[in-house]
This record gives sequence, structure tokens and C-alpha cells, in this order.
Amino acid sequence: MFKRLFAIFILLFCTQQVFAKEIAVQITPAHVYKTSNNGIKEGDFIEFVTVDDIANFKKGTTVIGLVTEVVENGFGGRVATVYIEQFKLNKNKNLKGIVYQKGNTHPIFFEYFGNVDDSSLGFSPIRGGEAFLRPHKDIFTLYLEVKE
Repeated sequence: MFKRLFAIFILLFCTQQVFAKEIAVQITPAHVYKTSNNGIKEGDFIEFVTVDDIANFKKGTTVIGLVTEVVENGFGGRVATVYIEQFKLNKNKNLKGIVYQKGNTHPIFFEYFGNVDDSSLGFSPIRGGEAFLRPHKDIFTLYLEVKE
């Protein structure tokens, strides 16, 4: 019993403790990106900028993210979706988090045609919306890990 207490004492008071702190980083796209007309593809790098000053980085610092998945829009109201991961702040700091952006549905059309499933067509004739990433309109939150 004494050995266990002594080991716990040594671990608690005689070793250096390192705590990681996460700082929220808000980013916005640097340019307009869209899934229509072959705009965004898997494997593309998307450029973002920071919205506010954080730690040692000023507002407007470049953040690069990798597009890991693109789901195209389709009939039946299926909207396009973009997943972006593996973010790098200023090319050397990793940011934790995933950004995903979905396209818009077309509620006006769904009100009239949403339940239409023509057996001769075999599908609903309404296509889902494209996904857009717009500067200063779309703001996402990621996390920067800082060791204290």
C-alpha cells in the first residue's frame, strides 16, 4: 500500500505536468468556392483566412485545408456537401476540426413537387442545391492546441 501511495506522490508532485489548451480559431474562405462547374474536387486545397487576431497570429493569416470528400447534388433533392479537413495555420501549425458545407434545398419547389415520384420517370425531378463557400458570410470554428 505504501509503495502505491509513494508512486502516486512521485507522479503528482515530482514530474513536470503539461496541460494542453485549445484556442478557438474562426476562419472564413479567402475566395468564393463552389461545387458547380467542377469548382471543388477531392484533393483540392482551399484557402481560408482568420477572422480575428489569435495568439501570435494576426487577422487575415492564411489557413489551408484539404478537401477530403465532395458529395455531388442529385435528383430527389439531394444537396451537394463538401468536407474539408487537415488544416494548417501559417503552413506550420495544425488546426483540429472538420468543416462541412451543405447546399441549399429548394423549399419552393418541394412545396409543389417534393412528393412527386412519377413511376414512368422513377425519380423525383427536383435536383438539390450546390454547396458554396463565401468569404465573410461563412465562418467556421477550428481549434489550435497550445501547450502550457
